[in-house]
Amino acid sequence: MAANYSIALLGQPNSGKSTLFNGLTGSHQRVGNWPGKTVEKKLGTCERDGVSYTVCDLPGTYSLSAMSEEERITQDYIAAGEADVVIVMVDASQLTRSMYMLADYAGARVPCVLVLNMMDVAEDQGKRIDANLLEQRLGIPVVPFVANDPSRYGELLSVVRRAADEGTTLSSEAIAGIYAQQSPEWREAYDRLAQTVGPDERFDAVWQAAHEASATHDGAVTCGSARLIWVDQMVAGIQSEVADKAPAFLTRLDKALMSARWGQLVGILVCLGALLAAMVIGAPLMMLGQIPVMLSEPIATGLTAMGAPAFIVDFIASGFLVVCFYTLSMGGFVFGVALVFGLLDEIGLVARISYLFDGTMSKLGLPGKVMMPFLSGFGCNIASVTGMRVVDSWGQRVLAIALSWAVPCGSTLSVIPTIAYAIFGFGGMFCVLLLLAVGIPLVMLLTARVFGDRLAPKSERAGLIMELPPYHKPHIKPLLALAFRRYTGILKRAFKTISVVALVFWAFSYSASGVINDSIIYTIGTALEPVSRFFGMGWKLFMAFLAGIMAKESVLGALAALYGSAADATLISAASGAAAAGFSPAVLATQVAPAEAMAFLSALMFNIPCVMVVGATHSETHSLKWTVLISLFYFCLALCISFCVYHVCLLVM
Repeated sequence: MAANYSIALLGQPNSGKSTLFNGLTGSHQRVGNWPGKTVEKKLGTCERDGVSYTVCDLPGTYSLSAMSEEERITQDYIAAGEADVVIVMVDASQLTRSMYMLADYAGARVPCVLVLNMMDVAEDQGKRIDANLLEQRLGIPVVPFVANDPSRYGELLSVVRRAADEGTTLSSEAIAGIYAQQSPEWREAYDRLAQTVGPDERFDAVWQAAHEASATHDGAVTCGSARLIWVDQMVAGIQSEVADKAPAFLTRLDKALMSARWGQLVGILVCLGALLAAMVIGAPLMMLGQIPVMLSEPIATGLTAMGAPAFIVDFIASGFLVVCFYTLSMGGFVFGVALVFGLLDEIGLVARISYLFDGTMSKLGLPGKVMMPFLSGFGCNIASVTGMRVVDSWGQRVLAIALSWAVPCGSTLSVIPTIAYAIFGFGGMFCVLLLLAVGIPLVMLLTARVFGDRLAPKSERAGLIMELPPYHKPHIKPLLALAFRRYTGILKRAFKTISVVALVFWAFSYSASGVINDSIIYTIGTALEPVSRFFGMGWKLFMAFLAGIMAKESVLGALAALYGSAADATLISAASGAAAAGFSPAVLATQVAPAEAMAFLSALMFNIPCVMVVGATHSETHSLKWTVLISLFYFCLALCISFCVYHVCLLVM
């Protein structure tokens, strides 16, 4: 039977843990939440040279002091003895800062290996690190490493096996002496614990005393100072002098980004440029979605010629193939976003944009790093949802995803002005701008108010404390591999979600005669009209509002089916734009009152973005509960906004 080792990856955010985890486990990974916790749990497996490994990517933390949910999870996992060996990852290009995590690990009785990641970046900066000398001082294996280089994985795993077999742990003897000198709180706790901590416990008395002392403000300060002194002693003489080798254009870019006057503007331009690049890169894969659309008519003709029942033909041509269209289109964009955002993150730009907008985003309970995904939502909300992976805390990530739904995507910003212009003429553009200027901030604030305290309690929020990483050259191959894994993963998960919603719409809109008045959706719509009128919309606009959940492009097709003359048009075929081809929105001006039109436009803008975004949200949060709650919130909020806008417009129009 092959040997099996359990490995835990420990390190600060952006230390390279996720890169190593993805590189080791590839597609053999699963993501969920820790039991009873709202913190993401990543587990994966791999096999090399006949040896099996189970890998756990622990939440990124700066210490093990159990101050945050992530730190408590990490500490409990180690204490439970789940791991045979812990890999502590540090950034070799910022060695002194990164070693603080290792200082806080001293006293853990679980074998460990120190990995000096980003050695290539350190070397580009002119830094030379004596890993052998550092290993002698620490008494544990030290591995110079580049997480983006799979050729180094074999050597790392060999060291991991040796550390696990030999039980090599990080001694707390040296740091205990420093604690004793620096922290009276630690001395008091240690005197009480020294005789009670058993040899089988995963943390010795030195570590437990530091943890207990750190629960008070003074103790946290003195123990923190002791760890910094220990780090200075360990790295003294380890690293050579630093030579600044940063390219001139990166130096100029950094000055522009850090400018108090122009920094945020430059940051927004970088985000918009990234969005454009993601769309260009993802376009070829997105175009694969046109294949099912092009095949729908020939397939329908062929099935009809073979004598297939009409509902089977319609199901395949207007149901299943439309699902394929949406799924492939969505996956292509996700690939582009994953690649471009991963590239910017590896270069070092994401950290700087996080710094620029942290003050603004903190008002919503979020870190500044969500700014780039938010802006990408103007192209597609899927980009916002998937881009929120940059947020370390699961709760804040879900909150950020919920807020990103308030950003109208490119489809919304093309459909709504079209309808507004048809009904109000040039005045419709003013109406759209008013909805954008007032609606987006209002909806974001309401969403943060409703979900913020539960997902990101104020007591667990903290300001952004960070040292900006150096710029460095990205590794394209691992980024491409990661982007393709995201692409294939989202295709599998989104297909399931989109299928359910799309086929429900197909079933409700189908009629044997091809006439909309004979469909279930007509019966439902007319039955709901007393309710929809309360919110300011007749049943036809209400059905179009519901069709917008499928995709905003489907709204014009739904309006064509409901207000146009094409008797054989159905809502689901309209979702791909087919039914909208011969429809002029100008017909709405003669059939829809101004107040009703404004109610419809406002509800449409802030409704559930589309079924693809719902699928992406479930994929990223791994929570059906929160996906449903966010969807219900936006659906109800859109109706409330519609009600308010309708009754206000009745007074002024």
